[in-house]
Amino acid sequence: MGETRAPAALGGYVLGEEIGSGASSVVYAATHERLGRRAAVKVLALPPRGAWRERFLRESQIAASLDHPNVIPVYEAGEDADRMFIAMRYVEGDDLGALIAREAPLPLPRVVRIVGQIAGALGAAHARGLVHRDVKPENVLLEGDHAYLSDFGVAKDAAAGLGLTRTGGFLGSVEYSAPEQIEGRDIDARADVYALACVAYECLTGTPPFHRATEVAILHAHLNDMTPDIRAVRGDLPVGVADALKRAMARKPDDRFATAEEFARAFERAARSARRQAHVVRHRVVLVAALVAAALAGGIALGLALASPGRGPTTTRVRTVRVADGHALSDAASAQLSVKNYARALAYAQRAYAELRNAVGDPYLGYASYNLGAALTRLGRCSDAVPYLEQAKRLEPHTRSVVTMLALARRC
Repeated sequence: MGETRAPAALGGYVLGEEIGSGASSVVYAATHERLGRRAAVKVLALPPRGAWRERFLRESQIAASLDHPNVIPVYEAGEDADRMFIAMRYVEGDDLGALIAREAPLPLPRVVRIVGQIAGALGAAHARGLVHRDVKPENVLLEGDHAYLSDFGVAKDAAAGLGLTRTGGFLGSVEYSAPEQIEGRDIDARADVYALACVAYECLTGTPPFHRATEVAILHAHLNDMTPDIRAVRGDLPVGVADALKRAMARKPDDRFATAEEFARAFERAARSARRQAHVVRHRVVLVAALVAAALAGGIALGLALASPGRGPTTTRVRTVRVADGHALSDAASAQLSVKNYARALAYAQRAYAELRNAVGDPYLGYASYNLGAALTRLGRCSDAVPYLEQAKRLEPHTRSVVTMLALARRC
């Protein structure tokens, strides 16, 4: 592709810097001359004829036909000055491959969100009878917390058997290709389920599940090696998450989840169950500490009452009851947030914060601040949310969910 000079303009778009490239195309940042709209313009780097031309046309037609919030929107496609191009949404952010290279292993909640969004995009394609065939981190574009699936250039119509192939091999990326795809057998949506699970595994570990020194060794591993147990690398992950990944990466398609959405739901359930268990353990520890503190406070108050006639421990007991109520209210707010009942979560969170705001040193104060800020953010009251989330960040500076929610509130 090095001998191909980029045109200054194409199809009404002024092309800027190169932002990506592949075997057959180059992607440029661009601006529409008349509308002033930013776009990413993919230009076929080969002469527009034969199989590459067909593939390019298919990509534009498929992507444009899929109306889904997690499929990269296509503005237009055409041919200008013997150059074929596709103009699509310009995404302000990295692809998932770059994020993995920079930050892996990624936090489980973030991986759950990404998997859920890409599963939704795949579901839209599968409902049309299309198999993507090239789900990989580089084809997942990220804009904040929003993920887009891109590059439908090798998608296949599973029902009609339509799709591009290459002599002596297969189309796809070896690190993420299902055994039946490698062997050239008929494929369906379950091949994309396999690839999505491989991507999730890489997000959580930094390495694809069947990574080997050569492509031949990788292909052999997909076909013959045991499905890896992610807990051998990440022992901190829940058993349910490992089980969901192993099922999605089963060698036989019949042993996998039937759809990408089914895999995403099982993956999320396993992660949520683990968070709930950790939440319960954390709260039990805090409750024990609170009870001990209350007992000590009661003892001290009783001593003061004996030493000072007319004074009693009533104030101490009332404060203890209020703090305990604040804990329970915080738990209730968190439960409502988890099921997306944001209005009810807000009511609980406001009461919890009112009880705990003066409880200096209570670990629940940061928790209550976060719940209140999160509920306000989810209800669109972002400017009201920011002070509470900033307080939560001061109290829990290393909690990723707090940092993420604060960033979301500041953007909206």
